[in-house]
Amino acid sequence: MVTPDESKMTVESSFWLPGGIRAGKASSGEERTGDFGSASAVPGELGSAVPGEPASAVPGEFAAAVDIGTTTIAMSAVETGTGRIVKTVTGVNHQRAFGADVISRMEASNRGKGEQLRQAVASDLGELRKRLGLRENVKMLISGNTTMEHLLQGMPCTTLGVAPYTPVDLSLHEYGNMTILPGISTFVGADIVSGIVACGMDEGEEICLLVDLGTNGEMAIGNRDRILSASTAAGPAFEGGNISCGIAGIPGAVCSVEIRDRKARSRTIGGEPAVGICGTGVIEVVYELLKEGLIDETGLLDEEYFDSGFPVAEGVVFTEKDIREVQLAKSAVRAGIEVLIGSYGTDFSHIGKLYLAGGFGQKIDLIKAAGIGLLPGEVLERTYPVGNTSLAGAVMAAHDPAVLDRMVKVARTAEETALAENPQFSDLYMDNMFFPEQE
Repeated sequence: MVTPDESKMTVESSFWLPGGIRAGKASSGEERTGDFGSASAVPGELGSAVPGEPASAVPGEFAAAVDIGTTTIAMSAVETGTGRIVKTVTGVNHQRAFGADVISRMEASNRGKGEQLRQAVASDLGELRKRLGLRENVKMLISGNTTMEHLLQGMPCTTLGVAPYTPVDLSLHEYGNMTILPGISTFVGADIVSGIVACGMDEGEEICLLVDLGTNGEMAIGNRDRILSASTAAGPAFEGGNISCGIAGIPGAVCSVEIRDRKARSRTIGGEPAVGICGTGVIEVVYELLKEGLIDETGLLDEEYFDSGFPVAEGVVFTEKDIREVQLAKSAVRAGIEVLIGSYGTDFSHIGKLYLAGGFGQKIDLIKAAGIGLLPGEVLERTYPVGNTSLAGAVMAAHDPAVLDRMVKVARTAEETALAENPQFSDLYMDNMFFPEQE
């Protein structure tokens, strides 16, 4: 196993995206002010130059940048003249009542639940907008995977889930007070296009890799000359989904774990009493169990904890089933990375940067992520956690209309490789199901 120089690695890497958006510091809760300095509370509705004046009096001064994820929705209030993020809020995507993944949502839509799905996400957007104090008809820049964008607009999903997987509309277009950002395909949506632009991959000479650790495992490699994209069914494990005590990154979520002598010491978001475990905590507990020999390379949990699970915190356990969920997710992501790089005609030594995106937050221990086989150790020292790049791209577009032109170009010119059709993917998927040997 490749072991990087730990003195050079930090859990909280700080990195400036080309759009001037700083990444590398995790949110400690559901709400945070922007990265452009501290923002004081704004009385009244956002959208006015004078504090307290109704936003409708000065239309267009503020916009809402939105990332609609399968699990979580994030919204930022953006001062359009400066690009300053005044405040960001997140919430659960209540479409989850119809299923945890996009396939389940497609099937629900096809069974006549499309309007209920549309209303669910519209209600979620309304609630987040109110929490930001934005006026009802505020301009929204919408980024998200293709299925989420279709469901938001009440578009049919009948052709999304069956070959040849044809979307209704991938273009940049208007929908009411919303600008729907463009996507590449059914499985590589506007969220990855936004991420490519936010990281400057479309303008740089250096070959970079973007990996989104969301439910759909979207990824892209390339530079200004060529971009190749793919998606892999990672599932929601890295967002706390399908984990027995899994939750989103909210106050009280276990986010850091250390195990010594079979006893766990855990830390929660906000220092609150433990209420569950989020994505970063999931990665850490698996690494710690592996390091302590409490699971083997096949993922088998120690007999003492096999039936009841390993106690991570009071009321929070991690089970054999949870380990299997992580194995499925990390194997899909790692196999996807390896196939994508090979399909591009390069190798790890030629990757200038690996941008690690994910709505679960930037505060991920890179060494532990590599230690479970999720990330390639060969590029660990060139890996940057950049947080929610889908939202970052929408923020850039809210401030600078020229960004929309870049997104349209990326969506039009980026290539896609179908991992499921690549014979190497199945072999690599099975190989990466095992955990690396620990030194």
